[in-house]
Amino acid sequence: MALVSILTPYRNAEKYIRETACAVLKQSHTDWEWILVNDHSAENELEAITDLVNDPRIILLENKGKGIIDALCTAMASAGGEYITRMDADDVMPDFKLKAFLQSLQTSKEQIVTGKVHYFSTERIISPGYLAYEKWLNNRVDQQDFYEHIYRECSLASGNWMMLKTDLEKCGGFVDLCYPEDYDLLFRWYEAGYTIKGLDLITHWWRDHDLRTSKTSVHYQQKAFFSLKIDRFVKLDWNPEHQLIVNGTGQKGRLTAKMLMENEVPFAWVSHEPEKFPKGIFGHPILGIDEIPDKNRAQILNTTLLAEEVLRGFYATKSTDMCFLLYNTRLSKLVS
Repeated sequence: MALVSILTPYRNAEKYIRETACAVLKQSHTDWEWILVNDHSAENELEAITDLVNDPRIILLENKGKGIIDALCTAMASAGGEYITRMDADDVMPDFKLKAFLQSLQTSKEQIVTGKVHYFSTERIISPGYLAYEKWLNNRVDQQDFYEHIYRECSLASGNWMMLKTDLEKCGGFVDLCYPEDYDLLFRWYEAGYTIKGLDLITHWWRDHDLRTSKTSVHYQQKAFFSLKIDRFVKLDWNPEHQLIVNGTGQKGRLTAKMLMENEVPFAWVSHEPEKFPKGIFGHPILGIDEIPDKNRAQILNTTLLAEEVLRGFYATKSTDMCFLLYNTRLSKLVS
């Protein structure tokens, strides 16, 4: 059997970690090691699982640094498995998860395997926003189009993947990732050209509660996501020979424009009501579509809720080859 290393940083997860531990112990694939890294928790998680940690497959470590990225690096340095997966200390997985992921990797050419997710809570009704994100993530599995939507949201759940340890090391592992680290890791796979296979199975139960790191840390707020998107777009997909257009002047449009300006990336900033901004924004002129110079090729960063077909209609006379990077929360990356 192939050894799978399960990496789990934990911090203030005492209330939930026992259920997570039970899910790990019930895996039908039994050749695993669970590496738990204490990221300076103020709670006593080990007391909650004191009767379980005598299992020799459970490895207890202290974070050599601070934060999830350092904790993942600490876990990775001790991982002896041929395969690596991640599990959050407050989530749950079905008993077939490791086996299903392992079988897929061993019988397909893809470097990464994932599955579908299901949000749950013992404390509240799941919000419409989270249900919409769950549906969107699962649709990526149905369509097998994870990278085509990479500039909209992280299209793969942080605790819902598996890959060979050697492949993870080749692309840099967790070293020098930026927050949000799960999103940056996806960009790292994208840059490396790794392929992803999605299984039509719910392989991860994602718990919603008020103390989730994604709700309490500045590393996971909107500005952090946009900063990462812009940085990776400039590095990986920006083509200086094409006309770059920021479509929209709302909050997300302004955040996008400001970050492009900080990176000294030239762009045209377009509003469908340019007359509202005679002095521009941040010292940058706001143009109407008719004011954009005609160009054969364009990259358009859309920050509005306009539908794709509407946008294509607006810009059809300005570019014969459009690459839309639509990363508003309701849109996704589309290439013509």
